[in-house]
Amino acid sequence: MPPNGYNSLTVSDEVMEQLALVMAEYDCDSWSDTIETATAIALERDEAELAQILANQLSD
Repeated sequence: MPPNGYNSLTVSDEVMEQLALVMAEYDCDSWSDTIETATAIALERDEAELAQILANQLSD
């Protein structure tokens, strides 16, 4: 059981490997920093993909 105010997280080996890559590439200090960084990267990519879809629709 994690301390009060904290949560535990279970991820697959594949996700853990991806997080390890993010941790190394972005010089993260902790797993929580790594997860926050990976989340920001994913959101930025989603926004870029959505912007491209909108641009494609507007050009048609």
